[in-house]
Amino acid sequence: MTKAELVLKIKKFVPEGTEIYVVDLLAKYKIQLKLNKPRTSKFGDYRSPVRHDNYHRITVNKDLNPYSFLTTFLHEVAHLTAYERYRHTIDPHGKEWKEEFKQLLKPIVLHHQLPDDIIAALKQYMHDPSASSCSDAGLMKVLSRYDRDQKQFLEQLPLGSLFRLDTGRVFRKGKKLRSWYQCFEQPGNKEYRVSGISKVELVVKEVIIPEI
Repeated sequence: MTKAELVLKIKKFVPEGTEIYVVDLLAKYKIQLKLNKPRTSKFGDYRSPVRHDNYHRITVNKDLNPYSFLTTFLHEVAHLTAYERYRHTIDPHGKEWKEEFKQLLKPIVLHHQLPDDIIAALKQYMHDPSASSCSDAGLMKVLSRYDRDQKQFLEQLPLGSLFRLDTGRVFRKGKKLRSWYQCFEQPGNKEYRVSGISKVELVVKEVIIPEI
């Protein structure tokens, strides 16, 4: 595939004007990019080259909005560049990875015309990258404004609500545990933990009054 053909293909998934930056990264680091079907557990992942193979592999969910797609892609490229520098001697989302991610975000923030709220959220994240980008509530909430479905976040539902994930599984919302919620799959009441910034569909609104 020629560079021009790849640019046209990538253009469908990323914000206008950023496709050249993405394609240049694909070429520079010999990345095989796979567009995955939607996954509720993750937006993307990175795999380092295997024996007798010089290619890095990155997957990104193809249903993401352009801003989430770009951020996820750069998140995974940061794993790649951190691997190139440090191999497996660092924490996956430690300070070294965060610095790599910040450097990859800089050209986007400084030289591309993105919506003001996206730029502000990325700048805030770069200033204080206290978490993995895909678990940073502030950044994720801003990126989700551009989703087509506009579902609610789990954290917005009342205690005791029944909700459905994209997988079709139904849960009852329980108490908050830091950034996660104790939830119980229905039927059967098996306990799971679900992130408060998971996008969910409300099934039944049933508020439980906590005991005093």
